[in-house]
Amino acid sequence: MSPVCTEHPILDLTVLIEMYGDDSRETIHNALSGFMQSAPKYINTILDASANQQLAALASAAHSVKSIAALIGANQLAEMCRQLEESARMAEWQRLASILQTLPESWLRLQQQLGEQLQQLERSDG
Repeated sequence: MSPVCTEHPILDLTVLIEMYGDDSRETIHNALSGFMQSAPKYINTILDASANQQLAALASAAHSVKSIAALIGANQLAEMCRQLEESARMAEWQRLASILQTLPESWLRLQQQLGEQLQQLERSDG
């Protein structure tokens, strides 16, 4: 199995809308903005923990990202972090290395999509 599950969309706002039960611009904007504020510290923790071979910290940060990514419909990142958490808990170094190679690019693509989505929401506010 590929470390990144590309069959999952990068961002699926229907998940967010179903989770919150609200498709208003304000709700979507607040959820996406909140994610953009909180996720980077966890992504950095994952990368730092990996570099320092701190499996417990890596698993914990991956669990946090998995949860918050799933809430907004960032399905690829959520699945990647599920795999990271599982691999860290089982000390599967080779699998971790493989997944971690793709994390920066996946994170960048998600940030780009989130930025575009936030811009669209802000434009529709006017």
